[in-house]
Amino acid sequence: MTVTSNDQAADLLGMYRAAKEHPDEVELPITGSMPQELRGTLYRNGPADWESGGFNGAHPFDGDGLMVKFTINDGAVRFRSRYVDTPKRRKELRGQGARIRGVYTNARSFRDNIGRPPADAANTHAVVHADRLLALSDAGRPWQVDLDDLSTLGPCTFNGQLPPFSRFSPHPRIDPVTGELFNFGLDVAPSLDNRTVTSLRCFRVDPTGRLSQLASIPLDHIYIQHDFAITPQFLVFALAPITVDPVAAALAALGKGALGDSADYRPQLGMKVVLVPRAGGKPRIIECDPFVYIHVDNAYEDRDDVVLDLVRHESFSFLTQAAKRFRTEPVTVAGWPARLRISAAGTVTITDYPSPATEFPTHDERRTGSQHRYTYLASADQDSSAIVKLDRQTDTHRLHHFSPDMAPGEPIFVPRAHNAAEDDGWLLVVAYNGAEHRTELHILDAAAIEKPAQAIAVLPGHHFPGFHGSFTERITPATR
Repeated sequence: MTVTSNDQAADLLGMYRAAKEHPDEVELPITGSMPQELRGTLYRNGPADWESGGFNGAHPFDGDGLMVKFTINDGAVRFRSRYVDTPKRRKELRGQGARIRGVYTNARSFRDNIGRPPADAANTHAVVHADRLLALSDAGRPWQVDLDDLSTLGPCTFNGQLPPFSRFSPHPRIDPVTGELFNFGLDVAPSLDNRTVTSLRCFRVDPTGRLSQLASIPLDHIYIQHDFAITPQFLVFALAPITVDPVAAALAALGKGALGDSADYRPQLGMKVVLVPRAGGKPRIIECDPFVYIHVDNAYEDRDDVVLDLVRHESFSFLTQAAKRFRTEPVTVAGWPARLRISAAGTVTITDYPSPATEFPTHDERRTGSQHRYTYLASADQDSSAIVKLDRQTDTHRLHHFSPDMAPGEPIFVPRAHNAAEDDGWLLVVAYNGAEHRTELHILDAAAIEKPAQAIAVLPGHHFPGFHGSFTERITPATR
């Protein structure tokens, strides 16, 4: 995010201070009026501690995941938070953080780096499916967290169905019609002829929580693939040439460099869109001009075409270089919404949408896999931060402005009712208030996004606004 003064920059840096967890549930003070019809629980996850027990995180991605829960009922908001109890977190609490290797952070001792994969911080997403709450990240496998008290129940292998060395992406997609969850993992393994074998492994989890493998697709490079989308027929992947250099990765495995630094954008490799049939069968692979992106919004089928909405960027350096200065400079993210249309003939056309600098695209999840009108994004420019409401039907956008010393996170749309119109509901936005050094939950009217927040729930302390989260109608009983 971009700020206008040194004072505002210093205020925003407060969100990267280590946050205290609040394992005991508290009711939050509210300004404004919480909508009585808004009922359910918002779960959020994101890095919130980069310096425990001698660990000194060199990048935001290496912070420990803090699972956060807002239960909204009868005009009140109850809050609690707990760190995900990973081996990384436990080691730090024992004072052994200096021996931990992260994605971008090497352990202090050379021997503690050799041959060690990055420690899993479980810090990227909170996903609810089949009565499970999962903490997910790129660097590890799922962690199951108690839906009520947020205690960590342990690794989730889907009753042993998740292969032992397979990753499970932090961005699964849930089909609102079938109730199925789809996801993927990138498997990397050495072969007998000294080559690295990479495959894109696709998963389906049925509404009861049973996992099965949908496909395994060989790849010619080690991709850094963070997100994807679904339609009624396909899993949709845009494989941008953000790849791992095998030589740099081998040196990093020997302790000579951070593992995250072996990845970079290599446009000379080209780009591929991969359409994986949900019903099984051979995937379609379409080549297109390369570009940088991290997050996907949605996808849908338009007759024989597939349409994919995402946020693209000028370069990959905001993650590989600029983000490492997060302790001294607020991280600047400057993407813009884009739409890919993949034709039946195998051509890809790209349409960009003018907007303020944006990231964290979301939509009404009742429309996942089908055509949607509105996309909601977090934004910041030189004058203020904002939530953007993009109208894809009119190619226009509207803004809810925050002051420059506020840092809003990903907006989550909640419909007023199951059959409500696409923007008839609320946006739930967790934001860091730099001037007050605290975090807040803002409730916005999605249909009248320019108006002041209907309600603001004030937390007892601060935490980084988090990366991603989920809303569920489930309401847990109050604890005393």
